[in-house]
Amino acid sequence: MTRKRIDGVETRQKLLAAAARVFAAKGYHDTRVMDICKLAGANVASVNYYFDGKAELYAEAWRDAFNKSIATYPPDGGIPLSASAEERLRGQILALIQRIMDPDSLDFDIVHREMANPTGLLSEVMRRSIEPLRQRLTAVVRDLLGKGATERQIQLCEMSIHSQCFGPLMHERHRHNGPKEHKGPGPFPRGITCSVMVDHIFRFSLAGISEVRKSSKS
Repeated sequence: MTRKRIDGVETRQKLLAAAARVFAAKGYHDTRVMDICKLAGANVASVNYYFDGKAELYAEAWRDAFNKSIATYPPDGGIPLSASAEERLRGQILALIQRIMDPDSLDFDIVHREMANPTGLLSEVMRRSIEPLRQRLTAVVRDLLGKGATERQIQLCEMSIHSQCFGPLMHERHRHNGPKEHKGPGPFPRGITCSVMVDHIFRFSLAGISEVRKSSKS
């Protein structure tokens, strides 16, 4: 690889990293290209050169942040496919909770800003990136519910597990990252550690799935 090409790859990565931080802090509408370039140490023209404008950079910055988060916390939580459905469920819950609780998982903050002030620019890239994770969890839930479960029951159980992970932790994450007057002493106070959350959600979900399984056999 030539020096010129290496420099180009490095500049592109710097722009992606800087963009993720600025978009996570300000959202799409309040972000200026010049602010991203200043943080990246790049020329303003480089955004059009590498990304064909701010909109494409926005989607690519989210994708890059998401991929980095997934690389740090693999969706299976380190549990092999040969493990039991219960073990695989716990592994997936662990991976998701770890991602949400990591302040460097900027994909969550970008999505939060997008939800507050929608652009529609992330819809497709998010669908393609997140759908495989949803299917992975759905497969585990289907195994746990057994053959008698309906697709509606499987879907509702999958949604319930996701809600338990996202609900309280995303609230705490955004409270910590929000205006100064709303911040607490830390991102996740009240002694709620990752292991505490994972254990609770895992046990609670298994109990709920067990009840749904019973009802599907009656």
